[in-house]
Amino acid sequence: MLVIILLLGDLLSFSLALWVSLTIRYFFVPYGSYLRSYQLFLENNFLPFILVFLLWVLVFYLADFYSTLIIGYRLSLAQSLLKIHFINSVIAVIFFYIFLPYFYIAPKVNLALYLVLSYVFIFLWRGWGLTHLKAAFGGGAFYFIGPETELKELLAAFTYNPYYNNLKVLGAKASQHIKSEADIDLSQIEAEATKGFFAAIVAPTAFGSSYQDNERLVRKFYEPVFKGVQFFSFQKFYESVFHKIPISLVDETWLLENISSPSRDLFDFTKRLIDILISLFAGLVSLIFYPFVILAIKLDDGGPIFYVPERVGQNGKNFRPFKFRTMKVGAPVSWFGKNDPRVTRIGRFLRKTSLDELPQLWNVFLGDISMVGPRPDVADFAKELEQKIPYYKVRTLIKPGLAGWALVSQRVMGENPSSVEETRERLAYDLYYIKNRSFILDLAIILKTIKMVLIRIGIIRKIA
Repeated sequence: MLVIILLLGDLLSFSLALWVSLTIRYFFVPYGSYLRSYQLFLENNFLPFILVFLLWVLVFYLADFYSTLIIGYRLSLAQSLLKIHFINSVIAVIFFYIFLPYFYIAPKVNLALYLVLSYVFIFLWRGWGLTHLKAAFGGGAFYFIGPETELKELLAAFTYNPYYNNLKVLGAKASQHIKSEADIDLSQIEAEATKGFFAAIVAPTAFGSSYQDNERLVRKFYEPVFKGVQFFSFQKFYESVFHKIPISLVDETWLLENISSPSRDLFDFTKRLIDILISLFAGLVSLIFYPFVILAIKLDDGGPIFYVPERVGQNGKNFRPFKFRTMKVGAPVSWFGKNDPRVTRIGRFLRKTSLDELPQLWNVFLGDISMVGPRPDVADFAKELEQKIPYYKVRTLIKPGLAGWALVSQRVMGENPSSVEETRERLAYDLYYIKNRSFILDLAIILKTIKMVLIRIGIIRKIA
């Protein structure tokens, strides 16, 4: 039943997007004397488009969009849908420009507009409509097994986040406390599946040598599959929910499988081109603010205008960023704290408005950093952190950024974390970005960065 409703919802979304796109394209709503002509035009377009809809549904099926409940936040959905929609868009273009003579229509602008709107409508249906749909069908039930730290985060999310209100947790066990199969009771989750409800076990896909009965433990997760219980990798599930990597499960094997990915030369080239265009335009516009910032810094304490400490760039290569000075002259380098006394009066304003970052647009133009990427560390700090945090150096595999996923996602709202523990969490977000970097994720980071700045300066209010 759930699959049928999903299918009908997808078809309705495709059809509604077509109706809206045709209405926008021809600047009238079907009423009065226009009704008949609009109806004929809609029929002429709808009949060929319905064949495209069926092909799109087939792609959705092949992409597993009708088999399991989508759990993650809407960013994960947006990324998955974008990949599928790109394939569907190619299918639509090929369809109309190969079979065009048989239908006597030339979509062109209509098709371009429709491809945009259909993505919006299917995202709204899957992102918001599906949430209410899950509640109507009784939600689902889970049994969690994972590292203690990340397990606590998952349990908190399923307890306090309204998005998961209709999902039950029937049991949870920290990996560290499991020594044999007797430590796990899956009877409740199996009973839930027997009733016909969605039920799933979320556990690591590999178990360490510390387990005394590893083979029998894995078999215990395998057998419930035949009773209707689904199995989710803890690593992938956690990533989908929090959009960061479970650091406790990161090792050399994980890094080789997930970070040592196929070449992204096309993505990197396109991103570099976009960086040049945006940084050049924004850099030239930002020159308007330079005289005022320079004058304010000089009037404040009369010290140097710029602060240029060495930072670590891609592949460990150091560079010097251009940045307006916000700290007192001679201030020692240490963890940044709330209401840090090292920050000057004008420095607080510059940090709050992010005006101190404006000169770094020229670092983007020169290629030292990108508009989006992991935030670069001060060189001395980086050496210390690499010794204290395993695999910390991995974040230098790609070019650092002016804005970053950790900066807009981590609960700590500031340029830098203030402890090793906060930095370890930042690494979890940075690894997520390195693994999943894409244009839609970059766009999300830029929009979140703008929102964060607007919140800091009081133009919009933060919503809890």
